[in-house]
Amino acid sequence: MHNALLLLAALLSWLGFGLLALAQERHFALFYTSFKPFNQWIRVQAATGIIAIYLTFPLCLKAQGAGFGSLLWLFLTTATAMMVALQLTWAPNALKPLAWLIQRLFRRYFS
Repeated sequence: MHNALLLLAALLSWLGFGLLALAQERHFALFYTSFKPFNQWIRVQAATGIIAIYLTFPLCLKAQGAGFGSLLWLFLTTATAMMVALQLTWAPNALKPLAWLIQRLFRRYFS
């Protein structure tokens, strides 16, 4: 149970930082060449990323308790932020499925 919560927290944190990274104009241009996003789209995408990152906190608390869970959340968010930064630097194609998913979800509501 605890391992599943931690895995879910790690995936949610990676998703959140991926959303934040793809909301930046230069990263957005790397993945989406066919259209220019609306400003509202970018703001909602960034807000969704921040919410996803903060939703990992209660998962870490539930999995490991208040003492170690809060410390684990700090380490987890740092590690996943670094992972997204390294993916954007060395393997940007690893974020293409996330970019495809974002495009499908957000284009539906903001087109």
